[in-house]
Amino acid sequence: MFDAAFLRGETWGYPGEPVEHMETHAAHVFLVADRAFKIKRAVKLPYLDFSDAEKRRAVLAQELAINRIFAPDLYLRTAEVKGEPVLVMRRFPSQALLSWQMAHGDIDPALAARLARMAADAHAQAPRREAGGAGIMMGLGAQLSSAFIDSPDIFRPAETLEFHALCESALKAGKPLLNVRGERGLVRRCHGDMHSGNIIVVEGTPQLFDAIEFSEKIAIIDVLYDLAFLLMDLWTHDERRAANIVLNRYLHLRRAEEDLSGLALLPLFLSTRAGVRALVTADLAHELALKNSMQARGQALDWFRSSIGFLKAAPPVLVCIGGLSGTGKTTVAASLAPHLGSPPGALHVRSDVERKVLAGIAETDTLPPEGYGREASFAVYAACLDRAERALRAGHCVVFDAVFARPDERRVAAEIARVARAHFAGIWLEAPVEVLKSRVSARRGDASDATPEVVERQLHYELGRLDWPRVDASGLPEASLARVWASLPFRASGV
Repeated sequence: MFDAAFLRGETWGYPGEPVEHMETHAAHVFLVADRAFKIKRAVKLPYLDFSDAEKRRAVLAQELAINRIFAPDLYLRTAEVKGEPVLVMRRFPSQALLSWQMAHGDIDPALAARLARMAADAHAQAPRREAGGAGIMMGLGAQLSSAFIDSPDIFRPAETLEFHALCESALKAGKPLLNVRGERGLVRRCHGDMHSGNIIVVEGTPQLFDAIEFSEKIAIIDVLYDLAFLLMDLWTHDERRAANIVLNRYLHLRRAEEDLSGLALLPLFLSTRAGVRALVTADLAHELALKNSMQARGQALDWFRSSIGFLKAAPPVLVCIGGLSGTGKTTVAASLAPHLGSPPGALHVRSDVERKVLAGIAETDTLPPEGYGREASFAVYAACLDRAERALRAGHCVVFDAVFARPDERRVAAEIARVARAHFAGIWLEAPVEVLKSRVSARRGDASDATPEVVERQLHYELGRLDWPRVDASGLPEASLARVWASLPFRASGV
């Protein structure tokens, strides 16, 4: 219990100002005027020890140093108040929290893309650490299994055994890749707690704060495991489109470091993140009187069951969306991706984007005509198919949008799925010429360089034998998406 004086404004240097108090499992935060004052709770848990003032003082100094990397304007200094070490921060409105925005409205695609940039930038600057990726995850898995076993009042023993079996299997399968990623420098000193409650959005720009400061062991992790907390948080709060955009954009921004093999580890990473959330919530429940703990117990059980669900990966599928420019291929593919396969949905491979990547220019820059020549187009399809194949081999679903005008392009895509033992579906979108031309004329800030003149040329393509289902895409995107779903041989719930 903290000193009651902490609830008075004069204690913090603001006489007469009201004090708002917030409490977490490890800290008390007092909000006064334009400042936030944080003190650590005098607790000792399996993963942290704040049991004496000296330990709390040291960890607050560490918290200040680490978080100034992510939010230098937010973290001000440390101080001593009534003999207790305190972290002094600049206060921000609760509405700035990403968690608040998730609770009061959708996360739009633009913000989701900026969240991916935030994560990519954080991982680019995170210091590399020499650590075996498998050892880190095996330790976390063992800790979770033990904690779940020790709390049969919340976590049912039969489900705990199921979690243990699934987790052990995922760890065994992922061990070589986890270690390879460590050797490649993808184990780093990360933020460690990248969820929506630790992100503020200021003038549209997301910013991380409240990084893990009390344990290097917890913060030295695979960068995809760091990202998985944000993905899991978005997904479980029904922000599935946003979660899918964050993953896709992050992998695009980090393509020099991420070869897509890491997608095989996402079920394990997402499960572990949900398991940690279950464990922390259970710890909080155990601190409360039984009659006051029912909500926390229910939340812990929900997180626990989510951790089991994430480990039950869906089989990979490849969906190819073809059609002339203006048929809405990218809109349909992007809408389809969050609902294909395991969380957070399919990898979206787009030929227009890969073309700009190969040319070494920004997505919205315009290529000269030679960028669309026969040789360049062969290279683009090869790059797209390579990206799709690597994701499929990692057990991940892919939606690939391109014109697919040539029979050999369609044939090779189906063959790649067959070799990767993935289910395949090809869909051909169609719309009247005037609709196609109107749509490409209206595009702004897009990776596609198509114009009405390009559409006119495409009308003369020799498509050959087209055995993909033809879907009317002349109406609203929602109608096109519904028709595509109806044409697929599988659904969002699995194949």
